[in-house]
Amino acid sequence: MFNLLQAEWIKLSRRPMAHILLAIFLVLLLLSLILYYVVIGFHEGTLTGGLGTITFLDEAQIQQYRQQLQFPGIYGAVFNQINASGGILAIVLAAGAMGSEYGWGTLRVQLARQPRRGRFLIAKVLVLLLVVLIAMAIALVLGTIAAIIFGFFIGEIGSLTLGQLLLLPVSMLQALLVMLPYVMVTMAMSIMGRSVLAGMAGGVIFLLLDVSLGALSFLAEMGGPFIFLYNLLIQQNINALVVANSSYYGLDTAAISPFNLELLPHPLQAAVVVLVYSGLFFGYAYFWFVRHDIFGAA
Repeated sequence: MFNLLQAEWIKLSRRPMAHILLAIFLVLLLLSLILYYVVIGFHEGTLTGGLGTITFLDEAQIQQYRQQLQFPGIYGAVFNQINASGGILAIVLAAGAMGSEYGWGTLRVQLARQPRRGRFLIAKVLVLLLVVLIAMAIALVLGTIAAIIFGFFIGEIGSLTLGQLLLLPVSMLQALLVMLPYVMVTMAMSIMGRSVLAGMAGGVIFLLLDVSLGALSFLAEMGGPFIFLYNLLIQQNINALVVANSSYYGLDTAAISPFNLELLPHPLQAAVVVLVYSGLFFGYAYFWFVRHDIFGAA
């Protein structure tokens, strides 16, 4: 198993696509933080050249933006970005990691050396998740540097407690859990379609479908069994985990969110539901990979 993990690590860590996706994410993270600073600057008049203020948001929303540019709120901003654009990029990475094995015809060679398909798939998933965690760590380092720089410009750098530092690994695992069902669906679709394109299309379509089911939020407003059923949807539970991650670092998501956050399930329940969905999707990928023909046209 160790040899499989090592081989998958070498393949994925040296693949240009992984580095490109990481660079794209870090740029998007920086752009989002710069946007927060610009909005604050217009609101307070520091970027208008003394010509007055330009107000886009109310004072409570501006305060949330300020907190996301200093400690500890910067980490909440980083995790929000991880679970937004980072989730889509993780889908692309998963599709490339699994689907390219078919396109390049490397599965035949891999499985000739290690015929146990299940171990091969488990190793690929574990290394993929490890790469995502490393990308999160890099993003947190960038966020730390950004908080110091932006804190200088807005006049307040904030402060960080030991407890909040110790929460960072927990938040990383929680953010990974948010991505997990989409990554598992992407892996399953890549295996079923035996291509990168099939995985990307399946992952993105599933993501869009899941988000669109948020339109059923009126069911939660009806209470009783309806809110229970609505809280079984993936998106509702993911929202609960994202909000919890933000709250660890002093952010009040309710101030900038149009949704009723009081209807969200408890984070522990949300984690269980997301794990169940992820397990089902992985089980489907495992079954298809082990039981069906794996060799693509290449």
